[in-house]
Amino acid sequence: MTINAAFIGAGNVARAHLSALRECDAVHACGIFDLDRARAEERAIEFGVPRVYGSWRELLDDPDVDVAGVLLPHDLHRQYTVEALDAGKHVVCEKPMAATLEECDAMLAAAHRTGRRLFPVQNRLYHPAYEKMGELVRQNAIGAVFLAQTNGFEGPRTVSVRPWLGTERRGGGVLMAQAVHPAYALRWLLGDVAQVSCTFGRRKVVEMVAEDTAIVTLAFESGTVAEMTATFGLKYGPFDHAIMLYGAEGYIELRASAGDRTRPQSLRAIAPRLFGDQAVHELELRPVTHPSADFRHMWEDYARAIETGGPAQVADVDGRKAVEIILAAHRSNELGTTMPLPL
Repeated sequence: MTINAAFIGAGNVARAHLSALRECDAVHACGIFDLDRARAEERAIEFGVPRVYGSWRELLDDPDVDVAGVLLPHDLHRQYTVEALDAGKHVVCEKPMAATLEECDAMLAAAHRTGRRLFPVQNRLYHPAYEKMGELVRQNAIGAVFLAQTNGFEGPRTVSVRPWLGTERRGGGVLMAQAVHPAYALRWLLGDVAQVSCTFGRRKVVEMVAEDTAIVTLAFESGTVAEMTATFGLKYGPFDHAIMLYGAEGYIELRASAGDRTRPQSLRAIAPRLFGDQAVHELELRPVTHPSADFRHMWEDYARAIETGGPAQVADVDGRKAVEIILAAHRSNELGTTMPLPL
C-alpha cells in the first residue's frame, strides 16, 4: 500500500521532503499548496508532484490525500495541523511542533479526538550516524554517559533564506529554529530533562528580533548534564553540527559538516569495551545515497505506523517535549534562573 501525502508550504524545507519522497515507494507526494501559487507550481515541476491545489480547503477535501505535510512557519503549525486532523487526515508536522505548549496540547488533543496520527518531524534520528550513536549508547559501549555537548554553527544565510525568522513572529530564534534538533536528539539518547538554564548572546550579529546566539545547559533525570551551543551568527566556518557524549568508559563524537557531500556525517569513538584499545576509531556507517535519506527513512517509518496502527520511532508527545525544553530555555534567560521541568 502506498500512502498519499499532500503538502502545505512550498518553501525551502519542502525540497527536503519532496526530494526524499521521490526515492520512497511507501509514500507518494500527490499534491502541494502554497499561497504563492507560482512557488507551488515551481516545486511541483521540480519534483514531479502531479497536483497544485488552488486552496487549503481543496487539499483537505481531496479524498485521495491520506497525510497532510505541514511545512509552514512555526506559529502556523497548530492551526493547519488541527484543521487537517479534523478533516480526517494524518499529519506530519515540521519541527518545532508548535510555538507554545498550549498549541502543542491543542494539536495532541485533536489527534486523540479524531483518531488520526500526528507525527512531528525529528528527521535527524533517522540518519545512520544518529542511529549508530543510539545503538552504542544502548549497548553501554562507553559506559554511563555523564556529560554531553552539542553545537550548531550556522551563518546569517539561514535567516536570509527564511526571512520570517528575522521578524517578531513567535518561534523565530536560533533555539526554536535550530537547537530543537539537538534537544530532541539528546532526549532520545539520554532520557527526559529535569531542569534547564540558558543565556542568550548579548552581542547581536544577525539582523533578527529573537536570539541569534545562545548557550543552554540541561540536567537530565539520569544525572547527566549537557550543554548546547547554537548560533546563526557565524560569518565564516566551520558550519557544522556536532554531538559529543562522554561516558565512564569512553567517548563518541558525531559531526555533520555542511557542504561535504562525500562525508556528510561522521562518527568517531574511543571505546575500549568495543575495540579493546584506547585509540580513536572511525565507525563505519550505513551508506547515504541521497541528501534527504533521513527524511525518506522517517517517512517510511511514519507510513508503516499508519498502515499497521503501531508506534513510530517518534511519538506525537516527543514533539511537545522538545518544544518544552526550548521554552524552558527562553524562560530561564528571561528570569535569570534555572527552570525545572515540566513547566
